[in-house]
Amino acid sequence: MGAIGGIVSIAFIVWFYITAEAKKAPAIQWAIAGFISYFVPWLVWVKVIGPKKMPFSASIGILFGATCAFLVLTFILKRIKQPE
Repeated sequence: MGAIGGIVSIAFIVWFYITAEAKKAPAIQWAIAGFISYFVPWLVWVKVIGPKKMPFSASIGILFGATCAFLVLTFILKRIKQPE
């Protein structure tokens, strides 16, 4: 994954964890979901596009994974209603 990809994955783990805690959702499960929502799209990008030797494929893979994780965070986790 490389150093930058590792840092980005850790950032999403922490971001999902903090957001889940604020929403009173299970934080550990959401931290794992944050990693998966970044890593799976990144892995798919690397396996599908990477072999074609596209320029900047690794950087685009990180951006693609980060975009997917951000969309999961925005459209799923942030819309969870807090328990009253």
